[in-house]
Amino acid sequence: MTPGERLEQRLERGAIEVDDVIEIARMLAVHLDAEHDAGRVDGAVVPARVELHAGGAPRLLEARPEHRGVKAYVAPEAWTGSPTAAADQFSMAAILYEALCGGRAFPGDDSIKIRVSITTGNRVPLAARVPGLAEAVDDVFGKALAVAPEERYPSCAAFADALVTAIERSREAANVLVQKPASRPAPSRPPPRLPGWDDAEPPIPWMKVLVGLALLAMIAALLALSGGQK
Repeated sequence: MTPGERLEQRLERGAIEVDDVIEIARMLAVHLDAEHDAGRVDGAVVPARVELHAGGAPRLLEARPEHRGVKAYVAPEAWTGSPTAAADQFSMAAILYEALCGGRAFPGDDSIKIRVSITTGNRVPLAARVPGLAEAVDDVFGKALAVAPEERYPSCAAFADALVTAIERSREAANVLVQKPASRPAPSRPPPRLPGWDDAEPPIPWMKVLVGLALLAMIAALLALSGGQK
């Protein structure tokens, strides 16, 4: 990331790191909610105003006339009326969506197509651009980018908190290791029999038989000897 680079320039190279998205979300939430608490509406939240710093916190630059009315980030109600606090949240969400996946939530070749996509809520699902991303992250954007302003989060901080929580849970789910069962010792098996002996009877203990016959012969000899002496 080049020091002092605008988010608009960085997005030309694609999506940015998730941790940087989280930092931008928190920075915008603090700035916009402070404006809203003071009774002011920004009305010009666009990537060209977000300045990035390598190793430092991002910041929101002062709005200029060319920053207002950039169609891809204008809330539905702001197309026909004055921007509101909820409209700032919509613009913030559109920026973070693009930063996370590298593509606009409401694409279009001209302002008319973009307006139709925004006012009808025809948003490209985030999961279609970031495979494996938890559905909860896309649900957060679905709420912050809702067509009706009353359906969005009550504040930009609430939106940022919900987004960070969903991203962290998505990370945890992606890093969960599949627990393998503990290895068990292989069951003991009797030694294999010699070929051809599988179905045969156990071998006869010939040594025991011979010893027994020898004992019988000795007893018979003793009996014969004792009978001859009588």
